[in-house]
Formats: sequence, C-alpha cells, structure tokens
Amino acid sequence: MSAILTRIFGFQNTELIEDIIQETFLSAIKIWGIKGSPENPEAWLMLVAKNKIINELNRKKRHAEKNEKIHYEQAEETIDELFLDHEIKDSQLRVLFACCHPDLKAKAQIMLTLKVLSGFGDKEIANALLMSPSAVKKGIFRARNKLKEQNEQIGIPFLSEISDRMETVFTILYLIFNEGYKTTRSKVIIDEELCYESIRLTLLLLEIPEVDEGKIYALLSLMYLTMARFPSRLNGVGELIEIAEQDRSKWDKELIGVGFNFLKKSRSSSELSRYHLESAIASVHCSAATFEETDWDTILFCYEKLLEIDDSTMVRLNHAIAFSRVKGFEQGLELLKELEKKSDAIKRPLLFAAIADINRQLERYEIAKSYYQVALDLTLKEPDKQFIEKKIMECDTMNIRHN
Repeated sequence: MSAILTRIFGFQNTELIEDIIQETFLSAIKIWGIKGSPENPEAWLMLVAKNKIINELNRKKRHAEKNEKIHYEQAEETIDELFLDHEIKDSQLRVLFACCHPDLKAKAQIMLTLKVLSGFGDKEIANALLMSPSAVKKGIFRARNKLKEQNEQIGIPFLSEISDRMETVFTILYLIFNEGYKTTRSKVIIDEELCYESIRLTLLLLEIPEVDEGKIYALLSLMYLTMARFPSRLNGVGELIEIAEQDRSKWDKELIGVGFNFLKKSRSSSELSRYHLESAIASVHCSAATFEETDWDTILFCYEKLLEIDDSTMVRLNHAIAFSRVKGFEQGLELLKELEKKSDAIKRPLLFAAIADINRQLERYEIAKSYYQVALDLTLKEPDKQFIEKKIMECDTMNIRHN
C-alpha cells in the first residue's frame, strides 16, 4: 500500500500516506468487526486509503492548479491496474530505487527507504544504523524535504539510473533482514516475517536486466543459511541460545539446501562482495556437524578478506573471535582489548560481552563476570539482558567449582 500510494501521490505526501494507512486499518477493525471482512480485503484497504488521501488533498488544496487536479483524477482511474501483482512489484522496486536518490547521502537513503517502504519506526532504524532515534528523525525530515525540492517522480522508468543506487539498495535489504534476525520492533527476538520480506524484495532484483546476479544470489544465500538456524536459536521460554549450544538437528535442511544453491550461483559475480564472504561464513557454520568441528581457519580467512572491504568495529569484533579460535584465546583477547580503546560507545555492549566470553573460556570467571556486568548495564533489550544475566550466573557457578 505504501509503495503504490507513494508512487501515485509522490514523496511530498509520504507523511500523509503513513497516517492514512494507519487510519484505514483502524477503520477496517471497526467496520469488519460489525459487517465482517469483505470478499477482497486487500482491495478494500487500498480503495479506502486511496479515497481518504484524495479527499484530504482536495480539502487542503482547493486552489490547486488544474494539472494537479487532473493528476489525482487519473490516480482514481488507475488504482485498480496498479493493484495487479506485477504492478505491486514494480511499484515497490520503483520506490526502493527512488528512495536511493543520488542527491541524498547514503545513510539518508537507507533511513528513508526503511521508513517509507518497510514501515520502520525511528527506533528500529536507529538500531539498524547504530544511531540515536532523534538523529534518525532529523535525517528523515531532511531527506523528505530534499526530495520535495527535487520534485522526485517515481512513476517514470528508473532502469537507466539504477547503477549508482544499487549498492545502497543492497545495504537496505541487508539491514531489513538484520532487523528481522534480531528485532527491536517487539518483545520477540526474531521477526521471521520481516526476514521473508527482505528475501522477497531481494528476489525482485533478479527481474532487473543487466544487474550483477551473482551479488544478489550471495545476499540471498546469506539470508537463507541464516534463517535455517532460527529453529534452534531460542529455547522453550524464548531465551537466546548461542550457536555453540544449539541443537543442529533442528536446523532447517531445506533452507540450507536453498542457501547452498544460491551460494553456488553467486560465483557468477564479477566482484567479491561482503555478501559473498558472509554467506561463505554462514555456509561453514551450516556444514559443521558440531560446533567443535567448525572450520575456523576458513572463517578467519573470510573475515580477513572482509576487513579489506569493511574495516568496521563489528567486523573487527567477529574477526577477533574467529582469530581466538584459530590462534588462541589470549591472542584473540589482545585484539579485543585494542578494539576496546577505539570502539564507539553504542557498540560496546557486544564488545564487552565478547571480552567476557573469552575470559570465561580462559577460566577467569571474576574478570568475565565484571565484563558481563558492564555489558548488562549498557544493554537495553530485555532478551539480551536475560542472556547476559544467565552468563553471569554461570560465571558464579563455575567460580565456586573452580575454587
């Protein structure tokens, strides 16, 4: 609905569109509760939302120019055609690429797309981009105003302009999946629907001619191989289970097969991307019968290559963990301690937890507990807190046994 209505009425009305969509669903709850759901609920929602927007625009723009009035009259005539499956896909692709306007900075493009196309709130976007919600709100406001000034039209063909926007599109889809993998949108940890949405949008990219299909397949491989492990990520009461303790018999073999098939197809790419390397890492985990049999040498090699592409705190953190598995925990701890001096505050909870974990492996339970406690103090989401609290209890238990 958001994609189609934004395509019809333009970016200058995105805030109105968001409000109207919410109003439409509230109307559906009230009316359907009395009269029952209509024969075609999706079409009903679209029609009501469209009419509400047109009425509101007519109310606000009584003195609009004639060509604007014609535009909205045409919108009434074409709405049924736009609701066809192929037009929905086309509208979503157009919005996706239109949000990635070259006059916007890359981060602004990402924020706008997550807001307009995927319905993310400021908090979810802040989590995905490691920003504050207030900074996200300001960034989206500026981006919308920029597109209003440019009078960006999203109903025109975009295929000739996508090459400069493709990398940001990949990043957006990657971030949407990550939000589903560990969501901030609700009390649950995993939002599988959001993960499938990112996969669906990624598959749409295969319909674009002259695109690097190998890179698309690499991203799809990463998504499928990651989703395959979802059945064992949580215990019976919804608590996180780290990969070392997961029941691998619960991993979805069908999704793993699809992921490996996409990984094979990704070799057609003309470049080695972060998605190729991350999907290769995921494939190594999925190939190991037990955690102890994991091929850490290959994982370390992939992270070393990934550092050449993305020398970020998170990549360095994961590289240090892999390094500790290959070269020894003491050497891995040295890398993490160096990273501690340079890392941003917002990324420190994961770093402190990683330092704690290595100290726990080295049987330094008091030191591990102190780092877990700092990580706990900086952690906001309740499931993460519960996971760390459990680690602190384990340190206390092991410390008693050790002494």
